[in-house]
Amino acid sequence: MEDVLDIIVAILRAIWLMVPMLIPNSAAVLFGGGKPVDFGKTMKNGTRYLGDGKTWRGTFGGTISGMGLGIIGMIIMTLLDKPSWTYGDNYLQVLLILFLLAFGSMLGDMLGSFIKRRAGRKRGAKFPGLDQYDFLIGTLILIVPLQWVWFHDNFLDGIYLYGFIGLIVLIPIMHRVVNIIGFKMGKKDVPW
Repeated sequence: MEDVLDIIVAILRAIWLMVPMLIPNSAAVLFGGGKPVDFGKTMKNGTRYLGDGKTWRGTFGGTISGMGLGIIGMIIMTLLDKPSWTYGDNYLQVLLILFLLAFGSMLGDMLGSFIKRRAGRKRGAKFPGLDQYDFLIGTLILIVPLQWVWFHDNFLDGIYLYGFIGLIVLIPIMHRVVNIIGFKMGKKDVPW
């Protein structure tokens, strides 16, 4: 049985490595506005593909924010001599991983909106489960096939599996807290 402290450290490490995935949707709200990703197009039944809440500016701003925070985090952990808390030492691979984490988060959010529109839910309507995990699903869709070894070694191997499980358990709590903050700041119409 693993030591409880080791499990807590593994969870903190998983959260740290996934900051580029956790940040983009919040950052997109700050950068949002402008041309919608779906260009206002509708499906045959008249519903929008995504809606006005998914914009090119938000997608770009969210992705760049996630990647930027990942780079800052990597610099911090490199200075602290914690290489296992970074994304590797091949800079092109690091940029690819950061892009997949950040853009995957945005992709998952768009996928969630697409599913909500198909289910007849309006913008901002609750959709339990999907609302909390869409960005993780989008990230996994990209990172697992394109950077399987990195994902496996950092989230499924040994003690790191506990970190990934902890991340999955904590995501709804983090999601709720961030949405309440965004609502109180006037950046979100609803606190969920």
